[in-house]
Amino acid sequence: MSHPPVLLWFRRDLRLADHPALVAAVAAAKERSAPLLPIFIWEPALFAGPRSSANRTWFLRESLKELAASLRALGSDLIELQGPATVALPQLIGAIRAVGGTGEIDLFITRDHTPFARRRDREIAELLAPLGVHIHAKRGLVVVEPEELLTGSGTPYGVYTPYFRRWLELVDASSPLPRPRALPPLPDPTPTSNADHAAISAHSLPTAQADLLPKPGERAARAHADAWRTSVHQYAARRNTLSDSTGTSHLSAALHIGLLSARELVARQLPLPPAVEGERSGERLWVSQIAWRDFYTQVLWHAPHAAQRAWRSSYDAVKWSQDQRAISAWESGTTGYPIVDAAMRQLAASGFMHNRARMITASFLTKDLLIDWRVGEAHFLRHLVDGDIAANNGGWQWCAGSGTDAQPYFRIFNPVTQAGNFDPDGAYVRRWVPELAALSTPAIHAPWAHPKALAAAGITLGKEYPLPIVDHAEARQRTLAAYSVALKAEGAK
Repeated sequence: MSHPPVLLWFRRDLRLADHPALVAAVAAAKERSAPLLPIFIWEPALFAGPRSSANRTWFLRESLKELAASLRALGSDLIELQGPATVALPQLIGAIRAVGGTGEIDLFITRDHTPFARRRDREIAELLAPLGVHIHAKRGLVVVEPEELLTGSGTPYGVYTPYFRRWLELVDASSPLPRPRALPPLPDPTPTSNADHAAISAHSLPTAQADLLPKPGERAARAHADAWRTSVHQYAARRNTLSDSTGTSHLSAALHIGLLSARELVARQLPLPPAVEGERSGERLWVSQIAWRDFYTQVLWHAPHAAQRAWRSSYDAVKWSQDQRAISAWESGTTGYPIVDAAMRQLAASGFMHNRARMITASFLTKDLLIDWRVGEAHFLRHLVDGDIAANNGGWQWCAGSGTDAQPYFRIFNPVTQAGNFDPDGAYVRRWVPELAALSTPAIHAPWAHPKALAAAGITLGKEYPLPIVDHAEARQRTLAAYSVALKAEGAK
C-alpha cells in the first residue's frame, strides 16, 4: 500500500444522496489515486449506554445493512469497527501504517453537535493529529449550522419565531448533491470488520412491535419522503389530529440517523407558498418543524448544561415529587386519563408518539404529577425510534417551563380538554385503550364523569380501567404552588 486510504467515517449520515462528506472523500481519493475506506464505529454508549434504545439500535443496525449493500453495489463496502472511537481509530491507523500506508491520512466526517459527539470528536482530533491524520468535518446533519445563526448582538437565539425568520434566509436551496455512480476501490489489504455483533444484536431486540416500526434504510426513507411531498400541503389541517396516522410525515427517525438530508427536504419545498393573513400553509408549517430541530440543536450547542439541567437555572429549584407509583402508572399507560394512557401505550407499542401527544403526556407528568422532566425525557429516549437528544430535551423543557421559548409554568394542559380538541371522535383512545372502546365521546375522554355510560358498557373503574391517579384541578394548584415557591426563593437569592 503506497497511498494510505482516504477514510470516510459514517455516523448520523447513513445515506449516499446529498452527502457532502462522501462527495469530498471521493474527490480526495480520486485526486491522489488513493483507495477509499468507508467505516462505521459501534460506540458502546450508542447501543448499551444509559440513553440508548433497543428500538433505535435495531433501526440503526438494519439501516447499516442497507448502506453496506449500497456501497458494495458501487464497488466498495462498509467496515464496521468496535468502539469506542478513541480506541478503534488509532488502532485502524496503526493497521494502515503496518502494511505500508505512508503519508498523511485524510478522515472525512459529518459534523455532529451533541455534547457527547463534540467531546468525542475533540478527543479524536487530539489523538489522531500526532498520527498524521487530518480531519475534515462537513455539514450535513442540520440545515443551518448552530454557530451560523446568531442574533444581531451576537448571542444565541432563545426564542423560536425570530430564529425561524432568519433561518429561512440562510437555507441553502441548491439542488442535492448526487449519489456517486461508482466509488474508489477499497485498500488492499482491506481492514476487517471487528464489531461485536453478538452484543449489538442482544441490545437491538425491539421493545416495540416489529410491524409498527418504520422501515429502515435510505431507500424506504426516500420513498416515504416522496409520498409525503404529495400531501404536505394538507399538513396544516391534519397535523394535530391524533388518530390521523398519515397527517404527519413520520420522517423523524430517518432524519435522526441521516437516511435523509434535512437540507434537501427543505430545499424541495422552496419557494414556500406566499403567506396569507391569518393562515399558514402546510408547506411552511412542516418546514418550520425541521427548523425546530435545528433550533433545539443550536440551543444544546450553546448551552450544553441543558442536557442535564434546566436551561433556565431558576427551575432547578423546583421540588419534584418522588412518587414511584405515579411514575410507573405514567410509564405503563395506566393513569386513568385515557388520552395520556393512549399516548404512552402508543410509545411502548410502536416506538413513536405523535408530537401533540408528546406535549400532552409531558405536561401531565411534569404539571399533574409534578415529576421531574428528566424522568420523562429518559423514558422517551428508551423507547423512541427517533429519539434525538436535542429535540427530546428541548420538548421536555418546553413543557416543564424550564427551557427556551418555553410554555409558562402556569399554563397547564387539561388532558380532557386536549383530548376533546385533538381526538374529537375518540378514535385515538379506542385504538390504544381498547378496554374503553365501547364508550362514545365525551365519556371516553373522562369516563369517571359518565357513570351511566360506564354502566351501559359494563366497565367498572378500578377493575377494567383505573381510576384517575390525580384530580387535575387539585394537581394544578399543587404545581402552581410548587413552581411559585421555587421561583420566588431562587429570585430572592
